Amino acid sequence: MTLPEYIVELRGMLSDDGGRNILNKKMPQYTDAQLEFFIKRGLKDVNSGIPATNFTLEEFTEDDLLVNAAVIQCCIAEGLLQLRNQIDYSDAGLSISLFNKTSGYQSWVGFLLTTYLNDKADYKKSVIGSSPGSGFLGINSAFSQDWGTEY
Repeated sequence: MTLPEYIVELRGMLSDDGGRNILNKKMPQYTDAQLEFFIKRGLKDVNSGIPATNFTLEEFTEDDLLVNAAVIQCCIAEGLLQLRNQIDYSDAGLSISLFNKTSGYQSWVGFLLTTYLNDKADYKKSVIGSSPGSGFLGINSAFSQDWGTEY
């Protein structure tokens, strides 16, 4: 998939089409540049870990895995934003918490992260195991360097 296709997929997964977002005057919450940032952060996360990989957007074959990684990056960013904007007020037994959605984002990240990490590990096992030359890795020996030389 191309980057614009990933942006459409991510926007759909986040339900950020604007039509249902009444708090944001029915406008999408994220710009394409923000979604691109989340996708690239998600790809960076997919490439990290053991075994390390070096996929690009164009050659990546597991689209759902990358979209889920981008959703997790988005939830982390939103949780940090909500934490920064959180306002708690208490007076005479009345407690008000404005913009206190951090725990909601934390629970979603925890829920999605477990599935994502398992899917990422399974994907890396399947791709690395089937890649060319994957069965020919080993430790070199001092004896393997001088084959065919005469003394």
